[in-house]
Amino acid sequence: MASPTAAVSPAPAREVSVSRQPVLDADMGLLGFELLVDGAAAVVDALSDIGLETLTGGHVAWLPLDREMLLDGGPLPVRSDRVVLQLRAGDADDPHLLEVVSRLASRGTCVALDAFAYRPELEPLLDHAWAVKLDLATHGAEGLRAQVAALAGRELGLIATSVDTHADFALCRDLGFAAFQGAFLAEPEIVPGRAVPTQSVAALGTLSDLRSSVEFEDLERAIVRDVGLSHKLLRFANSAVFARRQLVGSVHEAMTLLGARPVRRWATALALAGVPDQPHSLLVTALVRARMCELLTDDAARSDRTFTVGMFSVINRLLGLPMREALDTLPLADDVVAALLRGEGAEGRCLRVVLAWELGDFTAGEGVAGGPERVARAYRDAVAWADETATSL
Repeated sequence: MASPTAAVSPAPAREVSVSRQPVLDADMGLLGFELLVDGAAAVVDALSDIGLETLTGGHVAWLPLDREMLLDGGPLPVRSDRVVLQLRAGDADDPHLLEVVSRLASRGTCVALDAFAYRPELEPLLDHAWAVKLDLATHGAEGLRAQVAALAGRELGLIATSVDTHADFALCRDLGFAAFQGAFLAEPEIVPGRAVPTQSVAALGTLSDLRSSVEFEDLERAIVRDVGLSHKLLRFANSAVFARRQLVGSVHEAMTLLGARPVRRWATALALAGVPDQPHSLLVTALVRARMCELLTDDAARSDRTFTVGMFSVINRLLGLPMREALDTLPLADDVVAALLRGEGAEGRCLRVVLAWELGDFTAGEGVAGGPERVARAYRDAVAWADETATSL
């Protein structure tokens, strides 16, 4: 008979459901990431189990906290200069909470009042807040103007949320907002008469025309024909990442060192990055989607195609065209086009899950083999891979 103190195998740790949404400045530069979690208490789990560096790639984390966490919880396992604490303003008329927020502010912690709507009883809390978050979808354009007017004269950062179009972005920027969140990052800014960047499209077309093939010779010819890609591939192969004593001197050598499939993916990401006047955070979004789609596919033979679907899910934003017109510029396979336009097929189903998870809809994982935990694990791995990959481009 086993001893009562015999070791029992622990249950496997549950994956934390978390995603991140970029917080951008008026120049589309990345200020940090808001962590979207399945319940405010999951913030601590995410920080403890995954780690701030993995979740945000070294950028500032915007953490949603509720009243109970602030009043009853211990100190968060993060430095105060690496986080912005978000508190729903609806929880604010509470003397105990005011005391905690005041203490946090006195220590230099940035506190942002989330889902904010001005009312006089919030004045004491505003004295200690670093910023307020105003939701455009809630207030509407005129309501947003009224909120900004009510807050005039205070040294408060204004953060706009639900900024879903470039018209929304322009409105909020004109009203003096300093930071922005919403779907506008991945939405196309369509300007009539603007020329499509043909050089970048040509490079993407050459790479996408390889379809599901990863033939070494075809890929080598495609890269050699593009002087910019060739130069950057050699620079990448000779970087400190590989710590080689002898320099790589040709595209052929670089591909032999790295492998055809990684080079094709790297070259596609580099071509996307080469589209002018696009924020770096959009490239990271494309890389996260691509890697996550690949990790969620159940058909290893189609993983390259699924990766491509995730990568090209931002092509309309990059080219400033509706998705149908953007796809017409590229020789993509019919099933890839169907996945991107209508979410059809296995690749389209993967992309729908990825896009929903990106917005914090964690129920999207329930229809995936392996469930939400598999999706959570794929997202965590995709974020780490994308952040690392983006630094080499």
